[in-house]
Amino acid sequence: MLDVNHLAPIFAIFATLFTSQLNFNKLVPQQDINLRVKTPKVNIGNLADGDYQFCSQPDPQDWRVGAGVCANFHKTANQFQGYYGYPHSDNFICIRGNLKGNLVTGEALAILWDSHQQYNLPQSAFNWDVEGRLTLSQGNLISTANHQDAVKWMLYRQALLNLEGFYQYNRPRMTPPSQLCEWNF
Repeated sequence: MLDVNHLAPIFAIFATLFTSQLNFNKLVPQQDINLRVKTPKVNIGNLADGDYQFCSQPDPQDWRVGAGVCANFHKTANQFQGYYGYPHSDNFICIRGNLKGNLVTGEALAILWDSHQQYNLPQSAFNWDVEGRLTLSQGNLISTANHQDAVKWMLYRQALLNLEGFYQYNRPRMTPPSQLCEWNF
């Protein structure tokens, strides 16, 4: 048989826990309990002229120069000149154009690493990256010389890069754009 006198302390503990949970929810709103890091709203177009690095993931605070996909660029007035790509890889594309808020509209230049490969020119706009942040169209194949080992580039006359929600790093840590992006061809 169940002794009711032994259940009273258990009910008291349950009631205390229940009311403390109710009071906790009044003191701390549910959205503040979320431990994810929020992306600060940064309007890149309003930043001072200078060199910047923005990435799709927060600064890893370790040996890596960036996380996710990153834009490393120089901003002058509303002009963007830099590159967009994946740190620690040769997967990047040079971009120059106009900044309006967090949107860059302009042109892009990609180096073609394998000089013996045949390249198909896309006939319509396509997403360059998995994240769908960079859209390219109107590609033209460019070669710097007439021999087989010539450097080849793909120039896209239309590029649209959306950096909304990217994290601003305290300083650029990736290779400077001037060392990777040569627009003089």
